[in-house]
Amino acid sequence: MLDFYLLIPCYNNTDGLIRSLLSVEYSKEKYKVLVVDDGSNIPVSLSELPEVLLQKQTIEIIRLSENKGITEALNTGLRLILDRNDSLYTARLDCGDTCTPDRFTKQISFLSVNTDVALVGSLCLFVDHKKNIRFVYKAAEHRYAILKQMHLKCSFIHPTVIFRNEIIKNTKLYPYDYPYAEDYAFFFELTKKYKTHIIQEILVETQIDTNGISVKKRQQQIRSKINIIRFYGINKSLTCRGLVRQYLLALLPYKLITQIKHLFFHIEK
Repeated sequence: MLDFYLLIPCYNNTDGLIRSLLSVEYSKEKYKVLVVDDGSNIPVSLSELPEVLLQKQTIEIIRLSENKGITEALNTGLRLILDRNDSLYTARLDCGDTCTPDRFTKQISFLSVNTDVALVGSLCLFVDHKKNIRFVYKAAEHRYAILKQMHLKCSFIHPTVIFRNEIIKNTKLYPYDYPYAEDYAFFFELTKKYKTHIIQEILVETQIDTNGISVKKRQQQIRSKINIIRFYGINKSLTCRGLVRQYLLALLPYKLITQIKHLFFHIEK
């Protein structure tokens, strides 16, 4: 039985995929990397990956015939993982994002000890090297604080998480109803039903991408977040606060929000 699959969707970003995989450290026999090529213009192939990666990791690539979006890419990979039933957990990472060397050791150890926790994440460092922007995405630690915070923002940064496969068999996959915010809905549902946790250490670094979904599809993403808060909110007070926050964010430019985060949550190198 494997400890986990590392699920990575990829679309036209082989360089980012390589950078991410080079940061992963864990015993080769205890995990596998599953890359879902979401219809890249040039198919992702093992021949394009450095030999050092192929020596230290077991990497499998499955390809979608056309670009179907991240939700379908994630669910395609997750269905395969669950069907195989040969791993305890599924971990996530996005192309271009990197892990600390001890990320998976710490998260697997935590889940092994805390058997009632279904989902664990970590703090995340956001970086824009060109603009010298560095800030930490702060998040609550324990379940009920997380559940409260989820009305205001998604406490879990997607590439920091790892979750129990047994739990996912008894719940839903990533929902298709919330474009560009499928992870928010997925984590909100898990947090309502099960115990979740966020390790208060920076275990992942993610690149601020001005061409990414959170920028290019921002208004659609905010609309999805509004619908998620309305559907998953646990009481009127928290739901109203969350909705007001999203409406205010919709009025502010992304660049300004990034600068504010850098000002208040900046961390030195």
